[in-house]
Amino acid sequence: MTSTFKAGHFQTVDFSIADQVVIQDQLYGSHTVSEPVLVELLRSPALTRLAGVHQHGISGLLNLTPRVTRFEHSVGAFLLVRYVGAGLDEQVAALLHDVSHTTMSHVVDFALCKPGEGSFHEQHKDRYVKTTQIPDILARHGFGDLKPLDEELYPLVEMPAPHLCADRLDYGLRDCVGLGKMSFEDSRRILESLKAFPSATSPDRFLVLQDAQLALILARSYQTCDRDVWGNPSHGDLYIRTAKLMASLIRSRRVEEEELWTLSDEAFWAKMRQAANAQEQDAMDRLESEGLPDGKGLLIPKGAKIRTLDPDVCSSASDKATPLSVLLPEYATEKQEYIRARQAIYAQN
Repeated sequence: MTSTFKAGHFQTVDFSIADQVVIQDQLYGSHTVSEPVLVELLRSPALTRLAGVHQHGISGLLNLTPRVTRFEHSVGAFLLVRYVGAGLDEQVAALLHDVSHTTMSHVVDFALCKPGEGSFHEQHKDRYVKTTQIPDILARHGFGDLKPLDEELYPLVEMPAPHLCADRLDYGLRDCVGLGKMSFEDSRRILESLKAFPSATSPDRFLVLQDAQLALILARSYQTCDRDVWGNPSHGDLYIRTAKLMASLIRSRRVEEEELWTLSDEAFWAKMRQAANAQEQDAMDRLESEGLPDGKGLLIPKGAKIRTLDPDVCSSASDKATPLSVLLPEYATEKQEYIRARQAIYAQN
């Protein structure tokens, strides 16, 4: 491993000092990590391999979206809970919440998941983690119960939509800025407005913003990302076409399923091309050369989410957290109109 590690679109990591890791993140600034468990996890192959896995799967691989990676997102979620004062166990949980993601991220869900199943990486998390050094690292540092591998136990890391949590906020900020839906300045103001309510150690803790206007900027930018990328039929078409190729190659054993966790996106794509027949290679050529397809007449993939945010807001002078949609009824109307419009499109499937 080189001393300076390119973690993704917004982030580099310096491993040159043995007992610490220095993270340079364009959204969150410079951070020095010295807690032994975090240092060891950040250096582990199970985590660093995620620098070769794009958040946007095939769209990222083909340079149609910024090359944000699962590694930088995992580190970003960790930095967010650290920023608001989370305990060490919650910081570990944030860092590991995506550790079982496969190559090309959620493309695999369309390739190998059966109807009604959750995300592939969540179904196979235990199976994958057992093949790594992570259980031993956690046990060495006082986490032998492996609780930090269950991010659902940590409300600053994971909360049901449309609430804020570190996972949702980090990928939202990276995409909002990376896709040009939000300025760097606004993303930093949002970070400065972030806190844990009622405290970082309360059993009922959750993330809030202290400024309603910043919450509105975030919610609207997030909704735009959903419309233009996450729930966009053109991007969905790329996922479905790639997933069909992936499924065919894996089910015929021309590509091994275990390679989903051992190869980067680029290496897995190359392996697919090597194993593909002439017709499949032609399909890969078209994916590489045609760019983002025209969305007219394309359907949104079945099972796709409608993503919105309704951040809770608690001003510094208040002891109560209130959803943005309650504080600003016009946003409640806007959000519901967006959801209804998206549902009408989804109903065409």
